[in-house]
Amino acid sequence: MNKFIFNDYFHEPQGKIAKRMIFKSDNVIAFVLNIAKGEILPGHTHLESTLFLQVMEGNAKVVTDGNETSLQVGELMQVDGQESLQVINTGEDVLRLYVTISPMGSEAFATDANV
Repeated sequence: MNKFIFNDYFHEPQGKIAKRMIFKSDNVIAFVLNIAKGEILPGHTHLESTLFLQVMEGNAKVVTDGNETSLQVGELMQVDGQESLQVINTGEDVLRLYVTISPMGSEAFATDANV
């Protein structure tokens, strides 16, 4: 059993995005994406994985294969890895997303990052 506190993974991005890993195994990774005001997580795919995105703070526009969906605090979205995924911070503050990816896919997705 492990206990995690989301606020420990909330960071002010020095650039556009601060990704902070919470958990990693062969089956799943979990992390918080901190996206600065007005910034965009560029379009990308996750191949054979399934993603869940939950808005912890802020407002987002998620674009999957050209379809736009607005997300607000407390809302959860499931995205198939083959879908092209882009996230836009549409709020006035840092957008904080709790993200899980299963299976993990590329090892490159399983590390902290500052973009």
